Amino acid sequence: MKWFLLLIVSISAVFASPDWDSFKEKHHKIYKNEKEENYRKQIFLKNLKVIEEHNEKYAQGLSTYSVGVNNLADLTHEEIVFWSQGSSRRNLSVGSSPIPKFIPRDDVPESIDWRDYGVVTPIANQERCMSCWAFAIVATVESHVAIYEGRNVSLSVQNLVDCVDPTFDCMQDLDPKALDNTYQYIIDNDGIDLIESYPNEYQTVGSCRFKRENVGATIKAYANITEGDEEELKAVVGTVGPVTVTFTTDFAWDFYHKGVYYNDDCMNTDEIFNHAAVVVGYGNEDGEDYWLVKNSWGTYFGQDGYIKMARNRDNNCGIASRARYPFM
Repeated sequence: MKWFLLLIVSISAVFASPDWDSFKEKHHKIYKNEKEENYRKQIFLKNLKVIEEHNEKYAQGLSTYSVGVNNLADLTHEEIVFWSQGSSRRNLSVGSSPIPKFIPRDDVPESIDWRDYGVVTPIANQERCMSCWAFAIVATVESHVAIYEGRNVSLSVQNLVDCVDPTFDCMQDLDPKALDNTYQYIIDNDGIDLIESYPNEYQTVGSCRFKRENVGATIKAYANITEGDEEELKAVVGTVGPVTVTFTTDFAWDFYHKGVYYNDDCMNTDEIFNHAAVVVGYGNEDGEDYWLVKNSWGTYFGQDGYIKMARNRDNNCGIASRARYPFM
């Protein structure tokens, strides 16, 4: 009985929940009036209850991952999806550039983490402009520049937000063609500017201010993973480099803390493929295969900005359904 009580105490310590005031202080939360603060506090308390209930299941071995309070805990899942998605609606001729077919290789490593090679740029924070597609593609291209050209570059997300679609609005949904349109834009445009010449403003500006003399990277083509093929995704990530992906998120994904995220019902929603990010590696943790995914919600999210998502579990959450990568 004593060891059981000690176990309960240790579990409680690990998942100790912050109160409302400490949450506000840690994440620098300021609300415009008392009414808004009360509204946000109720959402926070509701989210906190769900987080604690999930972590009880994790502690009992009924879940492969834990969740925790982060800087988004005063938002609903619907608000997080609305905030994070973004859109890309330019009517381009997708696939007009040559798209090489991936050639299977027999030297695919059993695990890889491209961060170990110094080719993954720091975690970004897209803030309140729904531009996950732009952050994900910029992060992917930056890594490929480092791998194949030996350069560390910081590219402009704002260049894509302003220029891929002249009617872009930070309040649109994630378009199914967002990745294709954006990669095609970089090809047709002969490059993307450096962030130092085209700073991120985290909002819709409306006018495209691209300058060819400030180009930081170009790509020759882009390719797609065969829809749903996790083995091909593994081969590309393991032997070519990071890959841009879209997938479906839910409440638990928003507040992921550690472990391997798996949701057997994540595609049963009207909001499928509601987020874009970058697969920068894969491996196995405690018997669970995972994809190492780089997010764009700052370092408060997940494991310093990263999440491990289930691999080899029937393409969970559609992670291999819409996957693209560049050729330099």
